[in-house]
Amino acid sequence: MKIVKVFQYSALLLAFFLASCAGTKPQENSMGDSGCAECGEQGELDLEIFDEVGFVEINPDLLKNLDSSAILGSFPSQNVVAICPENEKICHSFSEDAVDFDLAHYEDSLVEANFPKMIHEQMLEGLRIPDGDSLTIRQMLQNLLQQNFADGEVLASLTPWESRADFPVAYSAFNRTVPNALKNALSEVSKKYNVRYVSLPVMVQVQILPDIGKSGGFTWKSLWTFWDARQGELVLLSYNAFTAKTKSRIAPERGWAKPFADRLGEALRRDPKTIENH
Repeated sequence: MKIVKVFQYSALLLAFFLASCAGTKPQENSMGDSGCAECGEQGELDLEIFDEVGFVEINPDLLKNLDSSAILGSFPSQNVVAICPENEKICHSFSEDAVDFDLAHYEDSLVEANFPKMIHEQMLEGLRIPDGDSLTIRQMLQNLLQQNFADGEVLASLTPWESRADFPVAYSAFNRTVPNALKNALSEVSKKYNVRYVSLPVMVQVQILPDIGKSGGFTWKSLWTFWDARQGELVLLSYNAFTAKTKSRIAPERGWAKPFADRLGEALRRDPKTIENH
């Protein structure tokens, strides 16, 4: 098995799609990236989801009282793991950049649909992050991820959420105190880059499984967080893990994040009154 793992911060996520089909004629597809005219069947994935568990923690008051005109900064995934059999030929190059771009594509759509009045900024160098701030922001994010958050574990750890996850998704109201060190790390990001809210995918992992379904499948695991960075408070946390197999001849060459995005959209639209403490 080939394992690619990266703690990344790159402004060149689109480069994957520009290079993935060298030697073929680009064509438009549903994701807006460059497709391969000579690949297999194109179209939307038809998936069956199983072995699903999830945990969503929401601060009902903050979710209900979001400042709709504020600036929301979206960071790229901090830890990406892309796993594929060595000899498996995937038309669109499968890599950590591809997985991160796929997640960012669906996250952009979610932000636009759920927070239409917010100013949405990509937290990438040369965009919201000034040129030359690469080392600074890496250090800030590393510091943030290594702060304790729950059960004596650092924010980068999946352990607290794996133990709480249930089928298909367990919901809980956030009622814990964010440690001061984590609050301060979030506030530092907010002040330096003038953003009120921050979305931070802590971890995402996709493993291609070529022998399931009609045209293969994959497993997905992710931890996605949404913060009121100015206040240093959690708005929403979503942990998801599932297996997806194809129900048609369309291979899983992209669109891995769509099932996750569908579930995150449900969480963002959930009536805060229906969320209880667990």
